[in-house]
Amino acid sequence: MQKIAIIDFGGQYTHLIARRIRNLGVYSEIYHPEEFNIHDEFIGVILSGGPQSVNASDAYRIDLDIDSVKIPVLGICYGHQILAAMLGGIIESSENKEYGCTTISCRNDGLLFAGLDTRQTVWMSHGDHVLKLPDSCRITASSESINIAAFESFDGKFIGLQFHPEVTHTVNGLKMLDKFISLCTKARTWQPANFKETLIQQIRDEVQNRKLVLLLSGGVDSLVALELCIQTVGKENVYSIHVDTGFMRKNESKEIMQHFAELGFENIKIIAAEELYLKELKGVVEPETKRLIIGKLFVEIASKELAELEKESELMLVQGTIYPDTIESGTTEKAAKIKTHHNRVNEIQNLIAAGKVIEPIKELYKDEVRKLGEELGLPHKLVHRHPFPGPGLAIRVICSESDRSIDNYDQETNDLNKIINDFGLEGKILPIKSVGVQGDFRTYHHPAVVWFQTGYEPDWDDLRTGISRAINKLQTVNRVVLSNEPVQFKLGKLFLEKPVIDKLREVDAVLRHETDHIPEIWQMPVVALPLFNQDGQAFVMRPVSSTDAMTASVYEMDFAEFYTLSALVKKIDGAGNLLYDITSKPPGTIEWE
Repeated sequence: MQKIAIIDFGGQYTHLIARRIRNLGVYSEIYHPEEFNIHDEFIGVILSGGPQSVNASDAYRIDLDIDSVKIPVLGICYGHQILAAMLGGIIESSENKEYGCTTISCRNDGLLFAGLDTRQTVWMSHGDHVLKLPDSCRITASSESINIAAFESFDGKFIGLQFHPEVTHTVNGLKMLDKFISLCTKARTWQPANFKETLIQQIRDEVQNRKLVLLLSGGVDSLVALELCIQTVGKENVYSIHVDTGFMRKNESKEIMQHFAELGFENIKIIAAEELYLKELKGVVEPETKRLIIGKLFVEIASKELAELEKESELMLVQGTIYPDTIESGTTEKAAKIKTHHNRVNEIQNLIAAGKVIEPIKELYKDEVRKLGEELGLPHKLVHRHPFPGPGLAIRVICSESDRSIDNYDQETNDLNKIINDFGLEGKILPIKSVGVQGDFRTYHHPAVVWFQTGYEPDWDDLRTGISRAINKLQTVNRVVLSNEPVQFKLGKLFLEKPVIDKLREVDAVLRHETDHIPEIWQMPVVALPLFNQDGQAFVMRPVSSTDAMTASVYEMDFAEFYTLSALVKKIDGAGNLLYDITSKPPGTIEWE
């Protein structure tokens, strides 16, 4: 079978590249660079992105005789850089980093740009860049920050893209990949088998005669995994356990039981564990530690239930893990860990290694999970609910064990304002940190808060450009939030305690009630901050548009609507300023922790 080889350099989007190629009608497979050799069945090669520097001594290398390659090769991000280096180019690390949407100017006679406008919106996530090309290549695109955003060899065999054509936010990325495939072959013969039936057969082969126990969060992923298992082995052979951690949304556990009763599901048990979780998480502030504790407790509770059920029959544990969960946890050899998902802690990994866990949808992205749910006959309203993380509201409280900031960040704030003042904005650096992903690496940096200058008409174009420049130029900022007024905050102590969770739950419920009808909002985390002023505690809303959770863009809400929501939040006892997270992913992950 003809195929395109995807070489995995540890990037966050490697499987997304493979998925795009298959969707365009050509079979693709992923290979580690140290295992790769060109065979006759390969019609093209794509070199993926990755978190390392080509100039580093421990960087990924590929044993490829570039002079003897006869098939088209496309390099993306890190792949673009290593391809240029293999051809004799020079790679440079500098402060000119780009994260998020960027406009490039491209040649319309370029192999991947023919027929497209000469200005393209693309998705960047890189630190290093190609400084100089060999004489055998030419530049085909540039951005404001880098001269060589794309290149190709004069013989048309080698193409490099510093940006990511595989993500949805590169507007014409699929067209570019389609043009690359056309360089490789005229045949588009790959037709995947019936998706549902393929997964059902995989479950049958893995499970055999054992019964299944599913850890049910109430989100879309676990719901689809449950229905898939029921249709495979029958509802009498599937048990479901829902652990109420106390970190669910308002009325969440009650609604779960109601939904599943309407669907005719059986054997569902709810375990009340709020007190246990609050006890174990008392005083914990570091986000990765919170995730690990939550995952460990989850497994301990599930293990006790499994032990009871196993007295009657042999069981397998089912998880609704999807592909982004495994990617951000850094599962490939040199992939950088962004954050550990609760279903990827060591205890779960040990069960997986022992053959006691089945993850039927682990190779799927969120949009594919939704399509599968509809194919399985699940109600549209349940399949298209906002995603909700397994750890729940626990990772939506930014905890602080101190009420004194270690720095006033005056210099960083001055640097910020030098960048954003030209766009009608003012702002300051906040004395807290959040998780991000930049250039395939995890970051743990400061958010900045900005607001429009007095008398300046709010404008999304200025806001978008100003914050993009700020994040790209300031090494200590990975996220920007908007305030509807100038703000001064004082850092305060904040822990995972019941009153804190209850207040966040109420703010979340109010904001969801006002925005759930907006189809463009794919997810909207609401986050409690350890920041206070005379109005009360600050909260953040983060409405995003996405299809697969690998990348996300900001839902650009009407400013008047944001002001209305801000006023509603202030009516809640103890709640103060509502801030609006206006950061794309990358550089900011969808969740703050």
